[in-house]
Amino acid sequence: MKKQFKNLKATVLMTSALVLGSYSSLSMAQSSMQVQCPGYKPAKTKLLSERTGKKLNKAFEAYNQDLTKEAIDLLYEIEAKDPFDRASVDRFLGQLLISEDGKRAEAKDYLERAVKTKVLNDNDHAPLLKLVGDLEYEAGNYEVAMSWFDKWMDFTCKEDGLTYLKIAKSYIEMKQMEKVIAPADKAIALMDPPKEGAYSLKVQSYYERKMYNEAIDVMETAIHVFPDSDTWYTRLGLFYQITEQYQKALAMFELSYMQGFLTTATQHKQFAQLYAVNGIPHKAAEIVEKHIKSGLIPRDKDNLSSVANSLYQAREFKKAAVYFGEAAKVGNDPDLYRRQGSMLLSAGDYKGAVEALNKALVNNAENEGKVHYALIEAHFYLGDYKAAMLAANKAKTFRAIRKNADAWIPYIQTKATNKGIRI
Repeated sequence: MKKQFKNLKATVLMTSALVLGSYSSLSMAQSSMQVQCPGYKPAKTKLLSERTGKKLNKAFEAYNQDLTKEAIDLLYEIEAKDPFDRASVDRFLGQLLISEDGKRAEAKDYLERAVKTKVLNDNDHAPLLKLVGDLEYEAGNYEVAMSWFDKWMDFTCKEDGLTYLKIAKSYIEMKQMEKVIAPADKAIALMDPPKEGAYSLKVQSYYERKMYNEAIDVMETAIHVFPDSDTWYTRLGLFYQITEQYQKALAMFELSYMQGFLTTATQHKQFAQLYAVNGIPHKAAEIVEKHIKSGLIPRDKDNLSSVANSLYQAREFKKAAVYFGEAAKVGNDPDLYRRQGSMLLSAGDYKGAVEALNKALVNNAENEGKVHYALIEAHFYLGDYKAAMLAANKAKTFRAIRKNADAWIPYIQTKATNKGIRI
């Protein structure tokens, strides 16, 4: 907000012209810039009384020597009775107080008093209308601020993109989302070069009202207006995802990725998720794996499991087993060793499966039956029929898998008999 008042010195210099007696010609020149209403004729220029002019001049000289506090003290002492004198002093004092810490509210009071009397010359009156609006906006008094912005536009017959942007933002802050669109559109039409803020406010308005397709229309336009911005590709991708347009969502994230716009762990995980949703699990695994290795995505149980699940979906069982094992170790989760064992079974590594499944039996009462059932297959295909039978007998003590475990027993017995092995 301070940037809005960075031209204070120039504004105060205009006041000095008034004080030094050359104000008349300056006032006429500025009036044509500040007020553009059809048929506008500037009012007769008013001048300060000699007594007030001298005191204002003294305050300005102090200010010009960077003695701002001394200038303010001199202005406090002026007792001007004439309405124009009083308004001129209040205007100068308000402008100086803006730059003082903790004095914005007091500055606003003086400036508001100066402009409400409507006795200042037009070129001074017009910018004060907007300045008071800016101060009210800064203070969070959005409805009051908008009334001042309206007064400025009515008085000057001018429109300003930044002012409309503040009006749109005010409606956002006031939770009047349906009123955001019109001023935001005005801001878009008037601002050159265009600013992303107005488009963002429209998206927020539509999002809050669950008007997702309208928000998408705004973002599709914004991408063409700001093709080098990192803001719109991922946002549009997320909105495509909300509306279940998963292929378009993935396309947006791919464009973001290629341009280096994905910078956070969350964004890369969202990107991977979209590959998975679109039936490309090997790419989902590749993205998360790459950025776990880079250190961007934390090497924790959830992220390692995510890679493992994607590899499983891609039928890369051996590699999936490695990641399930890492996840189990990092997270001290025995059931992930069970998942590792299942992957090794699918990969035909029965010895590795037995090793992983035995780890899965430790502190895993909830899934103990499933582990014993998986051990049946692992031991059977290793030719260890005694161990397979032992696993089957243990597995059938669990009601949920009793029938399946019982089905293995005659099969194991037959194989053992054919091999001449007594069990």
